[in-house]
Amino acid sequence: MPENELDIRAIFGLLRRRTRLIVVTVIAIVTLAGLATFALTPIFTSTALVLVDPSQKNLLDPESALGSAASDSARVESEVELVRTDNVLMRVIKDLDLVSDPEFGVSLGLMGHLRAMLHLSSGELPTGDQALGEVLGKLRSAISVQRRGLTYLISVQARSESAARAAQLANSITQAYINEQLSSKISSTLASRDILQARIEQARQAIVNSEGSFDNFISENIDRIVAESGNSQIADLRNQIDTLKNARQQTIQTADIAQRSLQEENWDQLANTLASDAVRALEAQRDAVTSNLAEAASGSAAEIDLKSELDAIDARLRDAATTELTALQDSINASQNSENELRQNIRNSVISSNLPSGVLTQIYELQQNAAIARTQYETLLGRAQDLGAQADLQVADSRVVSPALVPAKPSFPNPQLILLLSTIAALGVGVGLAFLYENFIGGFSSEEQIEAVLRTRVVSSIPRQRAIKPDQRSFADLVITAPISVYSESIRRIRASIDRLVSQNTAIAGGKVIMVTSTAPSEGKTTAAVSLARSYALSGKRTLLIDCDMRKPSINVHLGLAPSEGLMGFLGGSESAAVAIDSILSLDPLSQVTVIAGARRSDAATDQLIAAASFARLIRAARQAFDVVVLDTPPIGPVVDGLYIAKDVDAILFVVRYSSTSQSDARKALANLIVSKGPQTEIVAALNQEDISRQAYNSKYGSYYNEE
Repeated sequence: MPENELDIRAIFGLLRRRTRLIVVTVIAIVTLAGLATFALTPIFTSTALVLVDPSQKNLLDPESALGSAASDSARVESEVELVRTDNVLMRVIKDLDLVSDPEFGVSLGLMGHLRAMLHLSSGELPTGDQALGEVLGKLRSAISVQRRGLTYLISVQARSESAARAAQLANSITQAYINEQLSSKISSTLASRDILQARIEQARQAIVNSEGSFDNFISENIDRIVAESGNSQIADLRNQIDTLKNARQQTIQTADIAQRSLQEENWDQLANTLASDAVRALEAQRDAVTSNLAEAASGSAAEIDLKSELDAIDARLRDAATTELTALQDSINASQNSENELRQNIRNSVISSNLPSGVLTQIYELQQNAAIARTQYETLLGRAQDLGAQADLQVADSRVVSPALVPAKPSFPNPQLILLLSTIAALGVGVGLAFLYENFIGGFSSEEQIEAVLRTRVVSSIPRQRAIKPDQRSFADLVITAPISVYSESIRRIRASIDRLVSQNTAIAGGKVIMVTSTAPSEGKTTAAVSLARSYALSGKRTLLIDCDMRKPSINVHLGLAPSEGLMGFLGGSESAAVAIDSILSLDPLSQVTVIAGARRSDAATDQLIAAASFARLIRAARQAFDVVVLDTPPIGPVVDGLYIAKDVDAILFVVRYSSTSQSDARKALANLIVSKGPQTEIVAALNQEDISRQAYNSKYGSYYNEE
């Protein structure tokens, strides 16, 4: 299968092999998530809905509301931003006194305490604008405002540790926003009215000027007008106006003096100015009471009574003076009205008179200017009055259509959602850990895993044996003592697979050479080598077993043979020592396997002996004399001897120990073997000491095996 293709079976095999790891990971993560969920502070969320009416509303003219879809949408988006403004939030902070609130108020927090402990700050709470800014930031992070789709609805959400506080915040924000909106509209209307007030004063002055210009023109040209029109009534009306004006001026002067005397309580001057008998009588009474008060004993009842009487007389004087001043003002107003009527009569008489066109043109021009000024004044005055009324009749463009209610349950944490997400995440983490363990960390647990990781063929799994029986020296004895066992069958399966692979190599001359190695020590390669050699011997093959692990020879122990130093002597001797091969051969007492055993552990480097020509000569001789040569070589990881041997063999059995051999080390060892071996050499792997119960085998193949 190409390396870039996805192997579904390998993936399912990985999941099946690491089910326990995935389940433990899921349980651990979900448990931690559950504990964290219950440890988190519940957060409640409450929502209020506000409807925005973007049309311009005028209660004085209800039919004037206009709007368009594009402008309405932009208006709603603008209102969303206005709800978030500091003005609205500051109103809420002030109304709810959030500065002193335990949740939103000023506090040091965890980082503040840490900085204080590290002496990076004073540890004092912020005050003033800094404190207000901190509260504002907390409130802003606790709310969210958004438009509901393309509708005119604005959703205002508030979050708090208290359900009631969340609803209160949402409702307070919407109310503050509406109040701010209404206040802004009123302020804008009043500002427009104030601008018009300044223009009204100008228009009023323009009326006065235009009316004055008209009257001045008539006064200055009265003689000419009378002479040319022949209307002597105009002159009489003018004289009446002058008489009324003089009388009015005198009345105004009298009223001013009387008003000033009243303010100064100068009763004599007030009585003389008003020439009122009632005021004079009251003033005389006051003088008499004042004289009696001067003669009364201090602190006596008479003094108290006189003072009370004096206060009553002063009050009556003020009332009488006020009445007289009111009468004077009415007289002034009546005189003014009479003057206006006479002036209007003069205008009508002048206009209706038979005057030259030049004079009439000037009169009409002055009259038109006065009419225009009066019209402008009336327009501005009416608009100002409308704006004043609008300021009192303003309504907000937004209204709350769904106030926030106290939530029944917290919005965070959501135990169901958190547990669901944590379960999904835990599955992902568990699968990831399983992948890492399978491919980088843990040992091998199946043939499929070895094939997936090492990319090499696995010919068999060798079951783990529980204990060596008293009459056995090695588990390899099972090939002899229990030939119809699971162990013996696994060895025969290895033998059959190697025979099939080697038979395809037509370049082999003589017997076939099989190298047995592993990644690290204690992985069972020697037991596998002895078992494989005995299996070949039992099948009738002339078999030679050579202990090439001169660093740590152990075949003699497995076979119960005496130690021999013949191999090291042969490899270290000269070419003339060829006859010495017979002297280093032994025979397995339980089978017909010929053995070249080792003697003792070598503390010297042995790779030079393996790489020497004598070892190649030994292999050539063995090929000629035997059908099968099995080489028990040192592990590839710690010793390089096997890399020199790999180039002279026909097949390599790479032994991997169940759940023990490091995957990364196995990949490195196998990569070194691939580089060192010959081009026709086949490499196969065997999973040794597979931990599968006897019951599992018996349930499937019990009728085929006979365990001893």
